Amino acid sequence: MAKLVTKITLGVDVSKDQHVVYNWQTNETTELPNQRTQIKAWLKTFSGPVRIAIEPTAHYHLDMVDEAQALGYEVYLINPRQLVHYREAVNVRNKTDRLDAWLLARYLEHEAGQLRSFRPQDPRVRRVWRLILRRATIVKSRQQLQQSFSEVQMSIQGLLTQFEHLLQRIDRHIQVLIRELGWWPDYQRCLSIPGLGSSNASALVVVYHRGAFASSDAFVSFLGLDIRIRESGYYKGKRRLTKRGEPELRRLLFCASHAARHYHRFADYYQRQLEKGLCKIAARVVLARKLARIAFTLMKNEETFIKQEKIYCKAS
Repeated sequence: MAKLVTKITLGVDVSKDQHVVYNWQTNETTELPNQRTQIKAWLKTFSGPVRIAIEPTAHYHLDMVDEAQALGYEVYLINPRQLVHYREAVNVRNKTDRLDAWLLARYLEHEAGQLRSFRPQDPRVRRVWRLILRRATIVKSRQQLQQSFSEVQMSIQGLLTQFEHLLQRIDRHIQVLIRELGWWPDYQRCLSIPGLGSSNASALVVVYHRGAFASSDAFVSFLGLDIRIRESGYYKGKRRLTKRGEPELRRLLFCASHAARHYHRFADYYQRQLEKGLCKIAARVVLARKLARIAFTLMKNEETFIKQEKIYCKAS
């Protein structure tokens, strides 16, 4: 009979200068400089199967992820929101780097069966995603400047023009990378949906290809647009979005829902939500969720959205 081999479980608390690593099997804590060469050398000291839990932090975790996957180790990226709730569930009151590393290791050790390991990504995919997030930063900064100077007698039109040129350059870079990755047909399918522009389509295509989604429900859940229900006996809690995943994706879809209402079928759908008693923001969120489902279905079935013209009948 083959002997069972215990997997080495590591929890890694990430920061700019160093990683704090907790080994669940040995109860040892290691402080490791966040330098690729030292990370690689340290990871090679292990023998046998290794699995690592990491809480993504900006881009500081990428060297650890790349080197671990190059050695064939399993890597799990833990959602920070999940870790917050897990900390409360196991009654951990303090927060230090060592405790965070321990908590990550414990979470992976006990919940590995419910988690999906991180798949290696093409470097171009990572670059597309970074550009999407940088674009969001530029848009936010532009809005802040416009609001700040709205009551000041000083023109910033030249600066706003530079912002626009920069956004156009980023969009072109994103489109080039999407072509190189072979995702251009999916990009065009998303663009065919009324209300979706280049930035919305790019983000949806990248998300769609990040994982194997079993259904549109799973896709919507990944975007954080699914509903959290809290009911017990006679208690009916207020339903809210889970808001898991990247906020920028939800922002883009919410913005797209405004333009989508110019298409008569989406306008009718939006109106029906208002008639149900939803406020305007909630109705737009529902429409944004609908756009996500349509995009998923079109990419999965390799189809294009076909607009139907509104037919007006004259009264006899």
